[in-house]
Amino acid sequence: MGELGPMARVQMGDTTMQRCAMTWTLSVLLIASAATAFGATVDEKGQNWTITTDQYTIVWNVDAQGGYSSIIPVGNDDTDMFGAGGRNLYHSANYAGWKDWGATADADIIEEDGGKIVMSFVQEDGASKNYHVTATYWDGVPYWKHELTVEAVADVTSFSDGHEPMVEPRNGFGLDNEYEKWDAPFAHAAFANDSGYFAIYTEEGTARTHAWQDDGRMDLEHNNLGVALNADDFSDPITYYMATAVGDLDDAHDLAEIVTKEPAEVLAVSAKGKLTTSWGDLRAR
Repeated sequence: MGELGPMARVQMGDTTMQRCAMTWTLSVLLIASAATAFGATVDEKGQNWTITTDQYTIVWNVDAQGGYSSIIPVGNDDTDMFGAGGRNLYHSANYAGWKDWGATADADIIEEDGGKIVMSFVQEDGASKNYHVTATYWDGVPYWKHELTVEAVADVTSFSDGHEPMVEPRNGFGLDNEYEKWDAPFAHAAFANDSGYFAIYTEEGTARTHAWQDDGRMDLEHNNLGVALNADDFSDPITYYMATAVGDLDDAHDLAEIVTKEPAEVLAVSAKGKLTTSWGDLRAR
């Protein structure tokens, strides 16, 4: 048999790529269709808020420092990625000294419909800023979204020298917590250990990792979006994403390709479609 011409080789290559893409798409659809209906839930216990989806269980702690105090991805034997609760995820700004947001001043369920939950949290730093967080959680994907605005209690810069947000796991894994940050396709950072990964993503700011105490920490910066606010003004929102799943740093990085998309786009079925948490095995190769 003679050698194939250039055009034939290109066509065969295109066909192979199309088959690979089709195989991956069909795998996703089959898994999504086979999954049982779940329905994300939110529950208030002891003034803390527990959000449960088919991908993770997370707890929003209302005491200072408010924010997530527990992150447990499905399939990791109920090991908490954050560990000992407390100051695990929070916002902080350095104006006239460092000021972390404190306890949760207000929390409301905005939407609870099938596979989607929208929560509203208000955090006060006791000085010139109130932080308003709208958090959206979905079934079917291992990520969720925060939209955050700053309300000026007094004249202040919305986003300046600070952590927007800071992530401080206290899980006791020490050096087994591996950290990495990336600039493409946009800024994101993650830590991972044998129990899975937790990652933060922003299209608008920068990401950093830090050697800090035993377990390390990481944060996002949005200083470039800072504007001067007068008392009672609200900033434009910043948007960032978080994710947790069984997997490693490579899986956290790969998720950046889809983390900003609505679940319906990713699942290619419906907003209530489901996937397994084995995202690393499902991604196109």
